[in-house]
Parts: sequence; structure tokens; C-alpha cells
Amino acid sequence: MTTPDTPLVSFVVPCYNSSGYMRRAVDSIVGLGQACEILLINDGSSDDTSKIAHKYAERHSNVRAIDQENANWGGAVNHGLELARGRYFKVLDSDDYMEPLALRRVLSELEQALAEDDAPDLLISNYVYDHLPTKTRRPMRYSSFLPQGHTFGWNEVQKPGVAQYLMIHACWYATEVLRASGVKLPTGVPYMDSILLLHPMPTVKRLRYVDAAPYYYAIGREGQSVDASVIAAHIDQQLFATRLAIEDVDYAELFRREPNCGRLMAGYMECMMSMSELNLFLIGTPEAAAKNKELWAFLEEKNPALYDWVRRSWVGLLNRKTPMGRAIAARIFQWGKKHFKLE
Repeated sequence: MTTPDTPLVSFVVPCYNSSGYMRRAVDSIVGLGQACEILLINDGSSDDTSKIAHKYAERHSNVRAIDQENANWGGAVNHGLELARGRYFKVLDSDDYMEPLALRRVLSELEQALAEDDAPDLLISNYVYDHLPTKTRRPMRYSSFLPQGHTFGWNEVQKPGVAQYLMIHACWYATEVLRASGVKLPTGVPYMDSILLLHPMPTVKRLRYVDAAPYYYAIGREGQSVDASVIAAHIDQQLFATRLAIEDVDYAELFRREPNCGRLMAGYMECMMSMSELNLFLIGTPEAAAKNKELWAFLEEKNPALYDWVRRSWVGLLNRKTPMGRAIAARIFQWGKKHFKLE
């Protein structure tokens, strides 16, 4: 049962200099009423973000505005997890938004599961890539390998497709599962969503899937953390995040204990490794090539089971050894991002 003191979902909205676009995010969830709480975490902004957040809190009893010194996305999420009162925990980035009908379907599924004493540790939903410059949208669905209509264990998860890796946008963790896992995100650096996604997953026993896409992941905004120029300027931080994810989980043990969970998580690590190596190929300097070699050596040393998995995947095939091969892989990568509207 949910109450104002124990809402169904805590939505945490990290906000940094978000005054130009945060209203769309907040407006997409503020009408849910007391069933959900909204934590607007102002991460040391220098614009009107704090003022906007406090105005929402004044007008809506389910909204709390929290000001903190700048600690980046991970610090805002950590703070939100400390304060959250909801049964489930959901991060909504301030430049993204929720689609109301799909969102209410997810919330209804959670309420039904709780009423039937069949609550999942992790609910998975679809999400949508919303490419702002071209106004095109591309859904990411998981219905081909996840069962529907009931809570299930890892034994019922089928083999995902090549590009069907989970993202944090798809995941609704039980708040207590996150806390019990001990997840703590590094502060002061970007690209920490991988830790929030992966660290608690081996502790999950019960899952549920809803074939609806409430989360709209807005891409193409200038200055966004996935913008190519931003990634090039912060490649060392992306590599840092990839190394943290490599070290965080013992995949040899996970493949033995819960192979379907391990397979799903390893698929995400394939994606992380591909983004790191291909962005290094795009930079195209000898220093970047050396960093890619060091990253693969780090993976082999720190997590041999994961290394064996990734090197046999399509990511291993992309790991070109010559300048010409790296340039070709980079060109294919650039074409793919433009064709599938991923930047």
C-alpha cells in the first residue's frame, strides 16, 4: 500500500543549469499526485534552476526542491537515494520527459504487483530515443526476450538481440534493493549511470516487464553529455566510468550463479566498450590508440571472464589494430549514429 509518507515511486530529477528545459521534465510527472514524490536536486546551478525548482515545491505538495553544492549527476542521484521515501526509485534527467499514458500503465502494473504481493525487485519498461533536431523517435523494446503479465525470475529471461541492451531509462529498481546493494556513485564526474544500472542487478531475484515506453530520452541537444564534441573533451572520464564498471562485478561468479543476468549485463558492457573504443578511434591520435589498447589490457587483467565474452562479440571485431582499420570503424560508427539518430 502506498501513502503520502510511502509513495509508489520517488522520481529524482538531477538539475544542473537546467532552467531552459527542466519544466518539460517536471510537468510530465507532477500531475501524478501523492502516489509519487518528485525530488528536484539542484546541483549547484548558476542559472534559475533553483528558483524554478522551489516554485514547483511551493505549488505541489508532492515536490521537494533540494539545493546542493555541485557534485555532478552521481552526487545528485546519491542525494536523491538518501532522501527517497518511495517503494521504487526512478531517475528522470532534466532534459528528458515521460509520456503520460505509458507512465500510468507502468505505475498501474506496479500497484497491481504490490496488491498481489508479487512486487518485483526490478521493473523493466521500454523507452524512446527522441531526436530533437529531426523530431524523429525510435523505440527500444524488450518484448522479444522478456515475459509479460507476471513477476518472474532470471530463468525466464530469453536471449536478447544484438542491440537489445538495457539502459537505466528502462529500469525501475525497488528503493530498498538499491540501498541493500550498497550502490554509491562517484561524484564530480559524468557517465555514472552505468554503475546505477549494473551494480544492483546481481542482487535482483524478481523481475517484471511492461511493454510500454514511458521514458523519452532526448538526444541532439547542444552541450549534452552524449554530444560528440562533449565526449571528445571528456574521453578520460568516459574511460574512467568504463573501468569502474569493469571492476565492479565478478562476471565469472555471475555467469556461474545466474547466467541470464550475466548475459544481459555483459551485453551492456559490450556497449560501454564499443562506445569507449569507437570514440577513441574518432579522436584518431596515437595517444587515443594507446588508450584503447590500455583499456582492453585492463579488461583482460581485471575481469578475464568478461574479457572473454566481449572479445568474442561484435565489439571485439571492431577492435582494429591498424590506423586504417580504426579509421574505417570510426566512419561506420559515425554513419550509424547519424542513421539511427543517436547524436
